[in-house]
Amino acid sequence: MTRNRTLRLVALVLGVVLIAGAFVLAFVVTPNLVARLPSDTNAQRSYTGTFKTLLDSRAVATGNLAAAFRTDVPLSVDRTVKVTATSGNTALVVDSRTTSAGGTAVEKTSWQYAVDRKTLEPVAGHPGDWTVVNAQGLTVSFPFGAQKKTYTGWVPETAGTTPVAYARTEQHAGLSTYVYKAAYAPARITDRQVLAGLPLTIPKQTLALAAQFGPGTVAQKAQLAAELPKLPALVPLAYTLQGTDTFWVEPQTGVVVDVQRSQTRVAGIAVPGAAFTPLFPVADYSYTQTPAATQAAVHDANKGTDAISLYGTILPIVAGLVGAALVVVALLLGRRAGRAAKPAAPQAGPVDPS
Repeated sequence: MTRNRTLRLVALVLGVVLIAGAFVLAFVVTPNLVARLPSDTNAQRSYTGTFKTLLDSRAVATGNLAAAFRTDVPLSVDRTVKVTATSGNTALVVDSRTTSAGGTAVEKTSWQYAVDRKTLEPVAGHPGDWTVVNAQGLTVSFPFGAQKKTYTGWVPETAGTTPVAYARTEQHAGLSTYVYKAAYAPARITDRQVLAGLPLTIPKQTLALAAQFGPGTVAQKAQLAAELPKLPALVPLAYTLQGTDTFWVEPQTGVVVDVQRSQTRVAGIAVPGAAFTPLFPVADYSYTQTPAATQAAVHDANKGTDAISLYGTILPIVAGLVGAALVVVALLLGRRAGRAAKPAAPQAGPVDPS
C-alpha cells in the first residue's frame, strides 16, 4: 500500500508540474525569452541597383562640371545589423552601411540604437555608457508578431519619421509575408555622415554652370537663374531626401525578407533667412536585395519561427499531454487502491434451529 501511495503521489506531482510548466513555457518563456532579438544577431545583407544620376563631388571640387554628373552607374549597398550588447530586454544595435558606385565606396554610415528586443522600438532607459541615436519608430527591423497596421519608421538621413503601412499578405521567397510600404516627402538631410560626402558650398560661377548643364528641370533652372544675382560668391548648399520603400516581412519574427527602395537626394540653396530652393538631383537611385541576401533572410526567419514553434507549441503540448496522462494514472491508481482497501461484506452464518 505504501508503495502504491508513493507512486500515486509522484505521478500526481509530476503531472501537475508538467502541466504548469507547459503553460509557463508557452505563455511566459516563449514570448519573453525566445520571441525576441537574439543577443548574437549579426545580419549581413547586400543590395544592388543603379544610380540614374550621381553627383561626383571630386569633379565639382575641381570645377570639372562636364564630369560632375554621372548617369546609369552600378550601385551596391552592404549592410550589417549587429547586436553589440544587451541589458535585459534592451539591445544595443549597430546599423552599418557602405554604398558603392561602380565598385568605389562613396558613402559609409553607422548608427547605434537602443531598442526593445521584442518590439524593436527605441528605448530611453538604457545603460548610460551606450551612445545611441535619439530615434523614433522602427529602425533596424520589424517587431516580433508584426501586425497588419501602420508603423512609424525612422529615416536616419533626415532624423525624421515616416508612416510604414501594411499593404497586403503575399507569398514571397517561399514564405508567407506581410508587405509594408513607405513614401516620404522631401526633408532636409541632417546626418553629418551623409553630408560629409556632399559639397556644402559651391562657387557662384560653378553653380551657374551646374544650373545650365546639370540634370535639373526647366523650372529649377529658371528659378536658379532668377536667384543667382542675389547669391554670395560662395553659395551654401543643403540637401533633401525623398523616397519610397517596400518591405516583405515574416510576421512571427519580424525578419525583413526582401526590400525595394528608391530615393532621390536634391541639392538646393540654403541662404540663411531664406526658404530652401531646390536646384537639381545629386543622387537618384533605386536598389533591391540580392538573391543571396534574401536566402539568408529566409534562413533567419525559418530559424526564428522554428524556435518559437518548438518552445511555444511543440514542447508545451508534449509536456501538457504527458502531465495530463500522469494525473490520470494517479487518479486511476487511487481508485484501484480504494477498491482494494474496502472491507468485504460479512457473510450470513447458519441459522440456529432453536
